[in-house]
Amino acid sequence: MGLFSRRSKPSQPGRAAPSAMLGSGRKLASSLSLGDAVQSVEDLMDSYRNRKYPTLPHLVPAGHTWHGEAAEAPAAVYAGEDQAGNFLLLTFGRSSRGTLLGVFPLGSGSERLNLPLIGNLKMRDGSLSSIGTFPDGSIELTAPTVPPTLIEDTLTAAGHPHTVDNRAVVADRLFTMAALKGYQFISNMESEAAGQRQSAAWQQRAEGCTTLVEPIQMVVDDLAAWNVGSLPYIQDIPLRIQSILLEAVGEQGSIWEKLDKR
Repeated sequence: MGLFSRRSKPSQPGRAAPSAMLGSGRKLASSLSLGDAVQSVEDLMDSYRNRKYPTLPHLVPAGHTWHGEAAEAPAAVYAGEDQAGNFLLLTFGRSSRGTLLGVFPLGSGSERLNLPLIGNLKMRDGSLSSIGTFPDGSIELTAPTVPPTLIEDTLTAAGHPHTVDNRAVVADRLFTMAALKGYQFISNMESEAAGQRQSAAWQQRAEGCTTLVEPIQMVVDDLAAWNVGSLPYIQDIPLRIQSILLEAVGEQGSIWEKLDKR
């Protein structure tokens, strides 16, 4: 059984990142508001395991394209993991009753939809009921979109002003961290030499980027282009690198000591 119901052809690094169509998904209805439904899943995942980093939620916004019924289009889509650590794509849409929830594991076939997570959710939300399945090809996984305010949000969380110099330093550090993660992916799955070549290419191309978050977006797009199978595992990169950097706030010798605090 493959990761996806079908795979798109990979593109060359630097071009638009490819995507992967997912198989069928469980369809559930809840009387909870969309925000409360999302929080219910986050709380369940909290019961499965500790967060990787204090500021990194279990559910991270996921890159996607919806191909299902327009009336069932989600208002929010997140990537997460079930109790066994397997990737899940979760969709949350507004309905007249409350929230329409979709749960999409990797692979294909109906047997993979028998998820213990569904039963665990129903124990937390008494209004949650199974109402069918989303068909194959309802949603496509793409590279994550780096939040345009990632740099400013990071400075705010760290308690630093959004000065030009502060923004430049944080943007450069976050890009370096994203590029390091990309280097590790490519080195582990292909070769260290390939990782080094791609890392050097990112450093060179970043100089021509016109926004502070564009270099980070370049990395995740290129990782998806390099190997479409990486898509489930790169969804958390933008918020992961932010969380790691925030872990260093207050540490002696960290970049935060060098930033303007006025």
